[in-house]
Amino acid sequence: MDYRNDPKALRLYWFLSSWTQANPGWAYDCDPFQHVRRVCDAEALASELLAAAEASELQLAGLLKTPDGELIQTVIGWMIPWPASGEFKLLVDAVTLAAAAKQRDQRTLAGALTVAAAFILGLVLIELKQSG
Repeated sequence: MDYRNDPKALRLYWFLSSWTQANPGWAYDCDPFQHVRRVCDAEALASELLAAAEASELQLAGLLKTPDGELIQTVIGWMIPWPASGEFKLLVDAVTLAAAAKQRDQRTLAGALTVAAAFILGLVLIELKQSG
């Protein structure tokens, strides 16, 4: 699919471009005591991306609705044109994990709101029955 004019793709591109520029060493963990540079963990990077996305109001959960995360891979391919690189895979994995976490949070919230609404409806029905 062609994502060049897709609003979600363009928002994700803007967000990731801005975030990677503001965090130039995003792909690596540096241990100053051992003078070692390691590739970051995708879960840790996903947490950072999720926090930044929430601050910028980017809707990550909707990004998973494309087949096999195609939108995520396409947008990251615009930024990192080497799909075989470790950075490309790391960023795809991190964005996918962050989007999945956001989607789970939304489902949990929707479930909790449904239970609360059912409880309130039950109370209203009991009140109506008692007063009628």
